[in-house]
Amino acid sequence: MAFQQRIVVTGLGAVTPFGVGVKRFWDDLIAGKSSIRQMSDPILRQFAPVAAEIQDFNASDYLPRKVVMDTDRFSQLGLIAAQEAVEDAGFRGEHPFSTDAVMNIDPDRIGIAMGSAFGGIQSLETGAGKLAMDVSSRVSPRLVSKSIPNAAVAALAMRYGIHGPVVNYTTACASSANAIGEASYWLRTGEVDMVIAGGSECLFSPAILAGLKVAGALATTGPEDFSMWSRPFDRERKGMVMGEGAAVLILETMENAIGRGARIYAELGGYGASNDAYHETAPHPEGAGAVLAMQRALRSGGLQPEDIDYINAHATSTPAGDLAEEKALKTLFQDHIGKVPVSSIKGATGHLLGAAGAIESIASILTIDTGWIPPTLHCENPDPLAPKDIVPQSRKQNVMRVLSNSFGFGGQNGVLIWEK
Repeated sequence: MAFQQRIVVTGLGAVTPFGVGVKRFWDDLIAGKSSIRQMSDPILRQFAPVAAEIQDFNASDYLPRKVVMDTDRFSQLGLIAAQEAVEDAGFRGEHPFSTDAVMNIDPDRIGIAMGSAFGGIQSLETGAGKLAMDVSSRVSPRLVSKSIPNAAVAALAMRYGIHGPVVNYTTACASSANAIGEASYWLRTGEVDMVIAGGSECLFSPAILAGLKVAGALATTGPEDFSMWSRPFDRERKGMVMGEGAAVLILETMENAIGRGARIYAELGGYGASNDAYHETAPHPEGAGAVLAMQRALRSGGLQPEDIDYINAHATSTPAGDLAEEKALKTLFQDHIGKVPVSSIKGATGHLLGAAGAIESIASILTIDTGWIPPTLHCENPDPLAPKDIVPQSRKQNVMRVLSNSFGFGGQNGVLIWEK
């Protein structure tokens, strides 16, 4: 059954390993650049030799000093990305949603839905490190409020005075895709008129990276050129490359957006979620859960596989994950998969985990808006089951609908469909 209430995107914001801003992200992505380099921290380098770290970034350049002191890096990234998205949607000034604002929207009818796999792990580890050295040490009074997974949504609510539903979704690498998709129900049922939706993540910590390494998820070897270590769909892929960042979308009902004369980037055409119920870390080997989520996304939009013009794949560059997605795409799309372009931006950005679904949604939306399909970098020797057209170089092509996949540990699957 198709969505009854039409939902559109009116603002975009991002902080990615390429730097701050959607334009910088998109320009570098379409230019075929990679943000992956040798890990800057020598301690973290023991677990993850390479990473996609944000370049030339200092949170104090964008946020007040007190906010920086009271928040973890993942919350800071979310605040900065949200600020760009809010302004891009036409809401400007110190208090853009106040009763005195020119384009007044009732703060009680605005929601926030963000995704993060862990929250403020860096702040938590800092406190734990102090106690490990001396159990009588005094930790920060903001330790808990900085590290809880809902810290970013709470900071956003305080920043903009938003009183509607404010929820964080923690579903591993599907977190922000689920956040965007679940937020659509608030709009469909009339609970709110607008949602700030997306995800933020920074998991550069010894515990997380060490755990991912022993689980076999991280690339620990690769080509001499560090920028090529993330290799979606390539036979020689060795695992994912960790990235950091945030991406935020402003979602509105079509009626609300038109009523205030907003620019509309794209429409949310479908959403589907499922669980593999198979393994703690490995995907179902045949991609069964992924197929179900994609089917649900198509069904919610009243669409068929043949209606999809481009697929933004999850494809993290892990041997098992890429193969499961390849099989899932073949199962669902059958012969049509040979006719539709499929690419993964993780060859350029690494894996932003809880923020991946949101930044890949922005890439999908800009594909529709600009007519440029981003490339799959570093796939020099594709898997036998890899999609026929993996877009090795960005290209100009008219795209009406994009299906964007996000799959995570615990069997979590979230699929979004964006359309012109």
